[in-house]
Amino acid sequence: MKVKTAKIMNYPEASFEEFSRLKTSVMTALAIGAAIILFYPRSQARPTDQRTISFWSCSGQKEDVPFIVTAFNAAQDSIRVLSNAIPWQEQEKKVLTAILSDNPPDAVSQFIPIVKWASRMALMPLDELIARDDFDTAAFYPALWQEMKWLGHVFGIPVSSASFAFFYNKKLFREAGLDPERPPKTWDEVAAYTKKLTRYDASGNIIQMGFYPFYKSALTASQNSPSTPLIIAWEKGASFLSADGKRVTLINPQYVEALEWLLDFTKPYPVEKMEAFSAGFGYGDQHAFTSEKVAMMILPDIFPDYIRHHAPELDYGIALTPTFPGCPIASSSGCWWLAIPRGCKDPEAAWEFIKFAASKKVQLDAYSVMDQNLFPANRLATADSIFLRDGKMQIFVTHLEHAQSPTIVPMAHDVFWREFYTAQELIVYGNQSIEKALGTAQTIIQHELDKALTYDEYVRSKMKFFDE
Repeated sequence: MKVKTAKIMNYPEASFEEFSRLKTSVMTALAIGAAIILFYPRSQARPTDQRTISFWSCSGQKEDVPFIVTAFNAAQDSIRVLSNAIPWQEQEKKVLTAILSDNPPDAVSQFIPIVKWASRMALMPLDELIARDDFDTAAFYPALWQEMKWLGHVFGIPVSSASFAFFYNKKLFREAGLDPERPPKTWDEVAAYTKKLTRYDASGNIIQMGFYPFYKSALTASQNSPSTPLIIAWEKGASFLSADGKRVTLINPQYVEALEWLLDFTKPYPVEKMEAFSAGFGYGDQHAFTSEKVAMMILPDIFPDYIRHHAPELDYGIALTPTFPGCPIASSSGCWWLAIPRGCKDPEAAWEFIKFAASKKVQLDAYSVMDQNLFPANRLATADSIFLRDGKMQIFVTHLEHAQSPTIVPMAHDVFWREFYTAQELIVYGNQSIEKALGTAQTIIQHELDKALTYDEYVRSKMKFFDE
């Protein structure tokens, strides 16, 4: 049988880097400047013994100086940070080359799994600095802090993230005879609501759908939805990797149950018709949710801003993601982090800069003045009344407290997501059974993990970078 190639599913977790494109307009630049003058007054004299460090950040559409750099330089005079914005597609290669050339920057900002850097011995462990300064690690969301660790050591500090919630269209609810103030609380209710909300044209083509469990990652990440079966599996308590990090467990009862739910959900809606329906999704007011083609979606915390720009009259609500009776909610969230490259010239100054960037005040200020930005990683910032003045934000905070990292198999991250979605496509299209598709994917991921672990063990046997 020829395996059909699906177009409706891709790799949203692998495209978290798209969140990096922080849109900064002229008005945003003016607001940042005003905030820095107001909140970070700077003395006129510059000391002659001022230390200078370099910071390599990822650039988006423009090579702007990050807010944290400008604010840090304005807040004190003993250390000056020089920022170098590098396109995110090139930054990893350039930083690693600089480390090998014994001329690395003093601090870097990245979003890819930190283990990919730490396992190459590219980053300096931060444990001693954290302990010496009594740095409050509990200030960060658990999923984000866990992502900073490798082999029991901490290699980075999370500074920003993203959170998700369940968006629903109140107008479409009313038209379908549903209570617009009662979003679904369980996934079975999502399925029932979808039947009432889905509409067809005279030819039987889908023109409106209640819940669409797949979304194109080719669009910007502000439009992405995390994997529905993954969220369900996490709610049920699934784990995809053994505690020692050596054995892939893609075949687990909770994920199998999640895929079975997905197959039951899609039975009334042929995949080919859903694929044709999704072909009309686009940007702006053509997004599936803003165009009112899909009534319920899991979307990120920056999406309300997206709605204000592209569909200001949209009547919608935000709720907790549905789950199953007796199961907690679950969500997905990766993070931006700051770290100190191995061999940097002034790790102490770099550490002062990183602590500043991760502080509650700076994260709140950054969130307030940026035109479009990421969710603060500091829980103290997101618990502040300034952050919560928009009542909707509490829902995103709750989700982040229950979030899991999309870095599920750190040493085989890219292969994991490729095989995860390949298996899901084969299952949804009916080309393979759940057991066969997951079995093949698990074997491939395990092979990649074994190779990575073997190489890592060999490298660490030749180079002692830290005490294990």
